[in-house]
Amino acid sequence: MFGRRNWWIPLVLAIVTVLLVVVLLNGVIRPVPVVVAKVQIGPGTRLTAELIEVRSLPAQARPRGAFGRTEEVVGRLVAVARAPGDLITEAVLGESAQAGLPAQLAEGHVALAVHVDMASGVAGLLRPGQLVSVIGVLSPEALGNLRTLEVVPVLQTGPHPTLLPGTPTPTPRPTATPEPPIAPLARIAICGLRVLMVPQGFRYEEMPGSTSEEELFASARTTMASQQGSVIVLEVPTAPVEIMPGLRVNPATLIAALDRYGAVVLVLEPAAGLQDEEMLTLNLGDLYEAMNANRK
Repeated sequence: MFGRRNWWIPLVLAIVTVLLVVVLLNGVIRPVPVVVAKVQIGPGTRLTAELIEVRSLPAQARPRGAFGRTEEVVGRLVAVARAPGDLITEAVLGESAQAGLPAQLAEGHVALAVHVDMASGVAGLLRPGQLVSVIGVLSPEALGNLRTLEVVPVLQTGPHPTLLPGTPTPTPRPTATPEPPIAPLARIAICGLRVLMVPQGFRYEEMPGSTSEEELFASARTTMASQQGSVIVLEVPTAPVEIMPGLRVNPATLIAALDRYGAVVLVLEPAAGLQDEEMLTLNLGDLYEAMNANRK
């Protein structure tokens, strides 16, 4: 009798359970608006309405720092490259102290920019994430008065010729130590550096056949400006390394000095990186003498 009168209690409990599940799931899978990249966006780009759009994501999948309206990000700078569909969050915008490059740097590494042109920058084929080696080139003219080249005298230590009795002993004369020719030097200084940023205008891009005359002209102007010089940002370790026996340097200091007082040439490494091989220094004076000696 009691069970028949209270048949509605399980029904009420079931309805309450269903409502609770619906409310809980609504808070998790309820779609919410998020701002994403509409096209490819390079680092340093100022966002406009044409570059971004709003899409929907489950509320649970919305990351911290995401935006729901395009008006919130228009006019701000992107510090990290974005592919179509990538979220625009506070962490990728340049105004944040921890955004962009600082967040990408490994511990014990710094971001360092080096000057390049189309020849020293692999013709604009470099892209973020690739590995490069740095070839440093130094010439005596570049050093200027930073150091003085001296000939170190070395006394002859061989036996003296036979002297007649009463003849004074001749004073030993210094003999100059042969030195390598004073000529430009080139050497692979550092390997395995990751590319962090390549300016959009420096990148090599093929223009499609349907490109208008105005676009071709603009591309030509960009290419001419890039050939005159640009900069590429590399991730450089700060721990001292031995670049030759007995000579340990800070890689960041080395590259900065070469970039300022010498020349830097970047070479693209294979995906697996370079193998440990002996790094030799090229002296152009030695090369010239060797080639001239073998000339017929």
